[in-house]
Amino acid sequence: MPRAFTQEWVEELAKRCHTDEEFNEEADGFDRTVTLHILADPDRGVLEDRWVGFNPPQMTDLWAGADNEKATTSDYIIEGTYADWHAVNERTKGLVASLLDQSILLRAGKTSYIAMFVPGVDRFFELSKGITDSYDGDYERKN
Repeated sequence: MPRAFTQEWVEELAKRCHTDEEFNEEADGFDRTVTLHILADPDRGVLEDRWVGFNPPQMTDLWAGADNEKATTSDYIIEGTYADWHAVNERTKGLVASLLDQSILLRAGKTSYIAMFVPGVDRFFELSKGITDSYDGDYERKN
């Protein structure tokens, strides 16, 4: 299993999404590209920002890395600290709740559109947690 927010992670997540009936049903109709901007947290050993992009539910345009070149063409750019994305990926806090309390910020796109697909978003991060074996810095996987 891969480390969170890496190219291997997004590729494995795409495989799981392709074969997950619940995700495909709940995300059907979502037709936007998404970039997650995960901010560095040097105090906890995360030394650089990470960018991860994908196009649910198809999951055919995948990328991850330390540059934001593809972010400029994404319909959605969603930005948060590594701690906030760790919480979303570990399912201790939902993405929509994080957007509503602004601990994670929507830099492009509309929350109302994402809100129409909450079950799909939740399933996406359930699948994500299931494939994640580790995190950067001193962030740990929870059971």
